[in-house]
Amino acid sequence: MQITVTLPENQFKTDLPDRIAAKIRLYAALGMYQAGELSIGAACELAGMDRYAFLETMKQKGIWLQTQTPDEIEVDYRRLVDSL
Repeated sequence: MQITVTLPENQFKTDLPDRIAAKIRLYAALGMYQAGELSIGAACELAGMDRYAFLETMKQKGIWLQTQTPDEIEVDYRRLVDSL
């Protein structure tokens, strides 16, 4: 999917368009992962990074790796089984 976004030119004078796009994808991936809207794999794909680089970036930005509790895993499992 391709999305076109109009940005104020005075905000990004020193960056090349490809670098700006990469930053936007990275910060979108970080924010959407943190909000629980993307899995770690989907966030890595959106950011265009391998898992290790993305995890390192998360660490640098102070974003914690989200894990499920056993109760949350049980709920997800039951939903999956019920949907079959």
